Amino acid sequence: MKYLFFILMGMTIISCQSQTKTNLLSLKFDADLSSIIQNDKQLKKNQDPNLGLICYTTSKLDNYYIGEIKLTTYSFPNGNIADYNNLSIFVTNKNKDNYIGFKYNSVNQEETKYIINYLKKIYPNYNQSDTRGRGDSYFWDIPKINAWIFTSQGISVDKSGNNFFSTNFIFVKKGTRIENSADTTINTIYDDYKMGYPNLLK
Repeated sequence: MKYLFFILMGMTIISCQSQTKTNLLSLKFDADLSSIIQNDKQLKKNQDPNLGLICYTTSKLDNYYIGEIKLTTYSFPNGNIADYNNLSIFVTNKNKDNYIGFKYNSVNQEETKYIINYLKKIYPNYNQSDTRGRGDSYFWDIPKINAWIFTSQGISVDKSGNNFFSTNFIFVKKGTRIENSADTTINTIYDDYKMGYPNLLK
């Protein structure tokens, strides 16, 4: 019976560790993410193809939050192979797992509305640009937490030819450059977005 007790206790501890909740907005910039990475075996090391930032990616999202919004493991009904929610957690470089932000792509239409409305509520000062039927774009410059937030929407098409929004949320430490470069001649993430969204980032 004593051995059974210890086995059950061990299973309980492992279960609690695997269910650790991570609020992506509460993580401190430059914090060591080693424990989060070790506890979430679904995270895979990668490099963001657009921003060049080293990241850990996952589509298993049930333990992650953006503030009070719980993220969901979700694929768009009747969508194509790439039409699923996906999270990338950005780190300093290949050798240092220090937090510099995240990118969250959501194809869950209701969840997207909740996140946008939540960000508007807690950070009421933002820029907004209507992309003329192709969704909205937002930008937040938040000095008190030293962060930029970029939100952009694009049109995706399911297998039946119906349109839906795919939304990118990027939360990043202010001043972060492409590939997290220290070279001041390299564009910041802000500079890069300004070229793509000149009406939003004036």
